[in-house]
Amino acid sequence: MYTRCPTCQTHFRVSREQLQASSGQVRCGRCQIVFDAFATLSAQPPTAARSKGQTKAPASPPPEPPAVDEAAKPTTPERRVEEESPARPLVQTHDEVLTLPDDLFGSGVVIQETGRRWPWAAGSAVLLLLLALQGLLFFGSELAASMPALRGGMNQGCEWLGCRIALARVPDQLFIEASDMQVLNPTRAGEVLLTATIRNRAAVAQELPLLEVTLTDALNQTAARKVFYPAQYLDKTQQQLAAVGPDQEILVKLYLDTSDIKPTGYRLYLFFA
Repeated sequence: MYTRCPTCQTHFRVSREQLQASSGQVRCGRCQIVFDAFATLSAQPPTAARSKGQTKAPASPPPEPPAVDEAAKPTTPERRVEEESPARPLVQTHDEVLTLPDDLFGSGVVIQETGRRWPWAAGSAVLLLLLALQGLLFFGSELAASMPALRGGMNQGCEWLGCRIALARVPDQLFIEASDMQVLNPTRAGEVLLTATIRNRAAVAQELPLLEVTLTDALNQTAARKVFYPAQYLDKTQQQLAAVGPDQEILVKLYLDTSDIKPTGYRLYLFFA
């Protein structure tokens, strides 16, 4: 296969494998200009293509000079008049077919197209920004839990977007350290006070969990079960508490009327809805 440099009109011998490997980008071995070799690719040698496009005109006899009347000759001395034809531009053509080395294909070619790169850079920046916003909207809580140092900046970004980053939920790091159920008034044995201490052993603040209380009978069978929200089980001194901080404890206080149940035991379970 043959290709031609559009700048210096030099022809080169190339192979299809070389062009496919470099996507057609070739550096001219004569003028060092990078060009698309596919644009001028041909299977014919340049000399054959040039001779095919030219036809030889038939030779014609030279015209006879006109007859000159001797009487009409001027008496003044002869002057030789030379007609000058306009100079034609010299077009340099290179019939020689050169072979390009492999280092002028593929990775050896550096294309100077910095003016065309800025739309790609701008588009990539916009896509990265959209990806970050999507991650903040859909995975903000998980990211804040795994990277607590970024929670402040993520909260500010979420306020700008009109969203909210929920607190972490790590139920296996919430423990009931101690609990007790006792009768407050012996004359009213059905009214009991259930107390417990919830401890967060995680390294991040967690959302307040739900508390499930199960009362059991003498056979350790479930006699009653109820789920309490933080506003119901928090002590009055902790009503404004919005989360349980790292390595923090909260106190649970529940006043229960068990007159119709007469439980002999209880179970506590923490979970998130």
